Amino acid sequence: MKKIVLIILVTPIVLFSQNLSNLKFQNLSGNTVTIKDHLANDATIVLFWATWCIPCKEEFPVIQKLTQKYEDKKIKVIAISQDSPRSLAKVKSYTRTHDYGFMYLTDQKEIAKSKLLVTSVPFTMLLNKQGKVIYNHSGYLPGDEKELEQHILKLWEQKEKMQSEGKIE
Repeated sequence: MKKIVLIILVTPIVLFSQNLSNLKFQNLSGNTVTIKDHLANDATIVLFWATWCIPCKEEFPVIQKLTQKYEDKKIKVIAISQDSPRSLAKVKSYTRTHDYGFMYLTDQKEIAKSKLLVTSVPFTMLLNKQGKVIYNHSGYLPGDEKELEQHILKLWEQKEKMQSEGKIE
């Protein structure tokens, strides 16, 4: 029981200290993609998901609506499948029939499990432009997207404040 409590307490600290910018995943064509090449956005949302995960499939259209709500901003959604290499065909089929405009990657080397401690799906992260995790959430229930939206707005507010103070361009 003490181990479980320790994991629950330590996991958010580890994740918030994580920087995903140098992590590499494969796209659905098998090419290597580095996260840092996709951080030049107003917000970057990373969704860890699987084709067998019903809450993941419920979360996708809600995240899509969130990006459309702020269409004047550049929000990048990177969906990283936790499916096994044997079920890659299911991932490709799902992404072809569900056009959300997300960047789809796979985690066949289980980087998320080993380096990010992502042990269940769905798992959502919000990254800043440097690739640092500034928000994470495990699971999905209707309404969870409102908390994500609040963190996105806070990210933009902080950016505007820094710009007005001349700390960033």
